Amino acid sequence: MTTNQPCTFSDRSKAIAQDGFTKSRTEALARFQDMLWPSMRDEAWRYTDTRPIASIDFAAADPSSTTDMDAITPFMLDDDMPRMVFVDGVYQASCSTAPSMPGVQIDRISSLLANDPNRLIDRLSAHADWQDDPASALSTALLTDGVLVEIEDGASMQEPLHLIFLSKGGEEPVSVHPRVLIVAGNNAKGTVIESHVGTSENTILTTPVTELIAGDNVNLDHYRMVQEGAGTWHLGDLALHQGSNTEVSSCVLAFDGPVVRTRMRGTLAGEHSNAILHGLALGHGKRHVENLLQVNHMVPNCRSREAFKHVLEDESTAAFTGRIYVAEGAQKTDAVQTNRNLLLSPTARSTARPQLEIYADDVKCTHGATVGELDAEALFYLQARGVPTEAARSMLVQAFAGEILDDVAPPSLRSQAMVLLRNRLPAAEHLAMIE
Repeated sequence: MTTNQPCTFSDRSKAIAQDGFTKSRTEALARFQDMLWPSMRDEAWRYTDTRPIASIDFAAADPSSTTDMDAITPFMLDDDMPRMVFVDGVYQASCSTAPSMPGVQIDRISSLLANDPNRLIDRLSAHADWQDDPASALSTALLTDGVLVEIEDGASMQEPLHLIFLSKGGEEPVSVHPRVLIVAGNNAKGTVIESHVGTSENTILTTPVTELIAGDNVNLDHYRMVQEGAGTWHLGDLALHQGSNTEVSSCVLAFDGPVVRTRMRGTLAGEHSNAILHGLALGHGKRHVENLLQVNHMVPNCRSREAFKHVLEDESTAAFTGRIYVAEGAQKTDAVQTNRNLLLSPTARSTARPQLEIYADDVKCTHGATVGELDAEALFYLQARGVPTEAARSMLVQAFAGEILDDVAPPSLRSQAMVLLRNRLPAAEHLAMIE
């Protein structure tokens, strides 16, 4: 890995707490210092230029950071949806309303590290591999707090849990490292929504890491909404590991922030399971969005579906790298991966690299990627029926994105995402009227 800067975060090592996770944090920091931020000559980072953050030795966020409900309200979903709120990684008890539910234990990771680290052993960082990714290594090394959601065997979450991570920053550049660990026991059900949000133009680096560990006969839904401020770099990681007869779904909605890079890795380790990984990103200005995906089919008789869409205008860019891996002996694998990109301006750019790596012979695996403009015939059809040009273009964009948003199960999240999409399009009032 070729680096392009001297930043090591070495001064932050002195602040690593002595607890049940100290050894892992220390090892992760050493690994980050070996890798540092890569240059674009590195294969995994060839589409994301880290030079704007490479020379910055980000400070820790102010541990006394606070907020009020006025700052949180624009990003909330249902008023009564249980929530936990963090500002620059600092828990906000006054804005949080999420008690543990029957059969569902919700805990702050900082409390567990200090008082009950055994609940994190062999779980935290068990599947989010930081050995080959500097952002994930940094997140592990500088981990201070986050959320553990533990769903007991046979339990169902009564309603979704909303985790709000607000980035504010300050006069000096800061880095924030949110952590989410979701453990679903056998025959469990649940939904967790993450919102990584902010309106600040301060320089902020956030490296959220989420791990989903599902037992057998589990139904688990996860969503990550990204609405970061103009100065926030979002380098995220998602790791999924599932047992037999499970369905795990994870969706990333990237709507704001100058750079949003998400690495997703799913592992199907039990037979007759289904993994659904999908996402939607909107690009405007000079925004850059990248999704890196790998789904590992390790056993027979499993199914996966991956669908990612990008809507790009102005000089925005997007990159997608997706790999389906089928291990030897993983017969009857059924995997489909698609990436579709809609370019709304001649200066927008998109790159797609779908990949298959198959070591079994009785499988159905397909991948496909498209890059194109609005359908001229469909646009003409709408105009011929009296729909104004801008409204017609917006209707087609909404239909394109709607294929992802229609699969967002929580109604309040789906509605929020649709409003954010419409507000980016001309004739937003017209779109709302005709729905």
